[in-house]
Amino acid sequence: MAMPARRLPLIALLALASCSVFAATDPNGSITYARDPAQPIDQAYTAQILKDTTDAQFNSPLTDYLPASATVPTPLKVLGHIAGAPDYLPYSTDVYRYFRALAAASPRVKVFTIGESEEGRPMIAVAVADENLLAELDANNARLAKLADPRTIAMDDATADALIAQSTPVYYITGTIHSTETGSPTALMELAYRLAVDDAPYIQHIRSHVITLITPIVEVDGRDRQVDRYNWHRAHPDQNYPRLLYWGHYVAHDNNRDAMAMTLNLTRNVADTFVGWHAQVLHDLHESVPFLYDNTVGDGPYNAWIDPILTGEWQQLGWDNVQQMTKFGMPGVFTHGDFDTWSPGYLMFIAAMHNGISRLYETFGNDGADTVKRILEPEEYQRTWYKPNPPLPVVTWSQRNNNNYQQTGLLTALKYFSDNGQLFLKNYYLKSKRSIEKPQNAGPAAYVFPADDARPGSQAQLLRILQRQHVELSRSTAAIKITLPATRDEDGKEKKADTRRFPAGSIVVRMDQPYSRIADTLLDRQYWSPKDPQQHPYDDTAWSMGDLFDVEVVRVTDNAILKAPMRKLDAVVDVPAGLAAIDLPNAKLPRIAVMHTWLSTQTEGWWRMALDRLQVKYDYISTQDVAKLGDLRAKYDVILFGPIGGTGSRRIIDGLPMWGEPMPWKTTELTPNIGRIDSTDDIRPGLGESGVVNLKRFVHEGGLLITAEDSARFAIDVGLAPGVSITPTDKLKVVGSVLQAQFVDRKSPIAASYTRDDLAMYSAEGQSFKVSNLITGDRGLPTAKDFQRATGRGGPHDTDTPEGRAAVEPETLPDVKPWQATPLNAEQLRNNPWVIPTDQRPKVILRFAAADKLLIAGLLDHGSEMAERAAVVDARYGKGHVLLFASNPMWRGETIGSYPLVLNAIVHFDKLDGPAKP
Repeated sequence: MAMPARRLPLIALLALASCSVFAATDPNGSITYARDPAQPIDQAYTAQILKDTTDAQFNSPLTDYLPASATVPTPLKVLGHIAGAPDYLPYSTDVYRYFRALAAASPRVKVFTIGESEEGRPMIAVAVADENLLAELDANNARLAKLADPRTIAMDDATADALIAQSTPVYYITGTIHSTETGSPTALMELAYRLAVDDAPYIQHIRSHVITLITPIVEVDGRDRQVDRYNWHRAHPDQNYPRLLYWGHYVAHDNNRDAMAMTLNLTRNVADTFVGWHAQVLHDLHESVPFLYDNTVGDGPYNAWIDPILTGEWQQLGWDNVQQMTKFGMPGVFTHGDFDTWSPGYLMFIAAMHNGISRLYETFGNDGADTVKRILEPEEYQRTWYKPNPPLPVVTWSQRNNNNYQQTGLLTALKYFSDNGQLFLKNYYLKSKRSIEKPQNAGPAAYVFPADDARPGSQAQLLRILQRQHVELSRSTAAIKITLPATRDEDGKEKKADTRRFPAGSIVVRMDQPYSRIADTLLDRQYWSPKDPQQHPYDDTAWSMGDLFDVEVVRVTDNAILKAPMRKLDAVVDVPAGLAAIDLPNAKLPRIAVMHTWLSTQTEGWWRMALDRLQVKYDYISTQDVAKLGDLRAKYDVILFGPIGGTGSRRIIDGLPMWGEPMPWKTTELTPNIGRIDSTDDIRPGLGESGVVNLKRFVHEGGLLITAEDSARFAIDVGLAPGVSITPTDKLKVVGSVLQAQFVDRKSPIAASYTRDDLAMYSAEGQSFKVSNLITGDRGLPTAKDFQRATGRGGPHDTDTPEGRAAVEPETLPDVKPWQATPLNAEQLRNNPWVIPTDQRPKVILRFAAADKLLIAGLLDHGSEMAERAAVVDARYGKGHVLLFASNPMWRGETIGSYPLVLNAIVHFDKLDGPAKP
């Protein structure tokens, strides 16, 4: 049951807002958040705030009014709506128009362009502070740069203290990286106005002690499509409306997993801004949890490479936020929760990996600006030790409520930060200094990329990522000889320490540099114990990039390497163009299509990005197109069907339920930003039975279909991969881990260019394949492994001998490895229609390693259930092939080492039956 609304008459609320100076009071009696009683409020705007807030407890003394200004415009004046108004979402151009109007009217605001999106839309950062601070931004940044790199001041603490006393810290706030979380742009417009106009003493203190930097929209392309989608919903209020199928140009929610590989423009733009401004905090705003969750305190395990100073800063800022907002009587404000803070892939983690403070709020958004009744799940409203004042179980929720929470949280955070700015600047300096001292303290000393690596293109890509992370690279000017750490043999005895020689020209990533932590994080391996108290990792548990790029990266603990002859590499690492970027010869490519569903386009977006980066041309088609194209083979040689994301085969075929009205995704006057990547009159129909028939015909006539994860399961389910099945598992647990695979068929063209038998592969959930020479599978076929002798004479390994006749030796049972099909004997072959013809049997290209060698990095439990099973299978169907990946070979720009498997198959689509060229 919903809590009764506790509303006062609007006129009484206005009187309270105009007269009261009530605010949170410190234990010593001082008023922390008092307003300036001499400053008038904007009556019309304040009235709208109170009207649009559904219950007074969802507001605070910090946001229940708006100060008036005769010269500085409010969002209402510029856009015709207050921040958080119902039924209205501003486009990115509207948001930018407001910020530029604010900057034009106030000397306390400046707007900077920080880059563009993939589709050419600008991204901005807005600085708000006292006029004198903005006037000396360059001088302040120069001081902060010295704190960011203590080598420039000879690591001298006294010099650092003098700089800290003169410097102003930077608090960077980002909003709407997730396009369906729509409230941040308006909340940040109003926040900037408050910081520029309000004369409340606490805001004056923030303004004079902090440079607040705001990027109101991170995912600009997705924002404009989301506004289109919402406007269509408003025009069709009684109809279901499509999910936001395309956010950015490539990926949707996964844009907040790009802070490692930095493939997206938005990630690089934010990282360059954070590092370029030498900011102390990166605070990213999200909207998926009631009512405000500061998830950076988290539940652990924490990322193993962060400075312990940071964990204290998370606690300080997070718990103070909770305390202040709880004092205001706002329900549902909490921290801790179940977020593990392990992966460095989140946008906010740019700060954690660059000696700053990462922060993230989850507030409660409605996927638009509707005011609606929300019914919470029990786990959301139940009281716990870290959630003593939980959210209400049923609530009427508005976009304005969400804006109130966002702004109140940010204002209290900025107040705390401004009161402790010198402390956080000192911590910033100390974290930078400790990063430089890493070789002498925690180690390692360096990572080395040998100059003679067999995969120079892939190596260059990984080095380029490190440069995007602002990591310094050095090139050796002579051969380097180092001592390797001692290892232990299988009996646990320590072996004699060995040495290693690296040729001149090798790249050295020194750990005595300010951003050593991000390099160490990306290049080291990760281990998540199956017995860790956190049994539900939030995201991938491993990302060891040397392994996933299939390049050699040597972790060096011998500090002598820091004295080796080398020069800092100032030039940008040159990544070869085209297929050479993944160490394949450039070749004439066949006719390629990338097929997507209208269920989700996120995961296949990583495939599109990979192909675009490699300059591979393709047509982009949907399952609906395939349903209509009877002769796919006339147009295409290869169809890539990337993963959808945990989607069953029936849903791929059926699509969405067909009741109700069509749900279009196309460009119209009402939706000018939708339908430009692909379009349809109705997203609901799936592939259909006709599409399955057309795909089968395409492969049967000589085409190649490439699948992975759930799309591979689909191919198996519809009969496109005779003899292949998914390995059943019971207790197996894999969560985004790096696993060891081994080549089975090195002669296959799919294995071309690989020089080693081993290949690290990403695995989301531990999927693997079984193969058989029978359509029905190998179940029931006797093998040597399964044989158990019957009761009789002799010992357990003797042959029983019946009495009264000579013994007859049975046929030897086949000794079958887990990745192999069971050979069929004459009896099993006789008159058996389920036998797959020899030339149609599936070939295993790669299999997973034995259980004790399977885990490279991450989480693996009960790995024996997938050990030695097939990882990549080339199945035959008619004249064509279906390539099945148990895992995703093109994932988040992090799995460059498995890209050649896909591209080799494409290049050699019509030669897969023969051996690879030498």
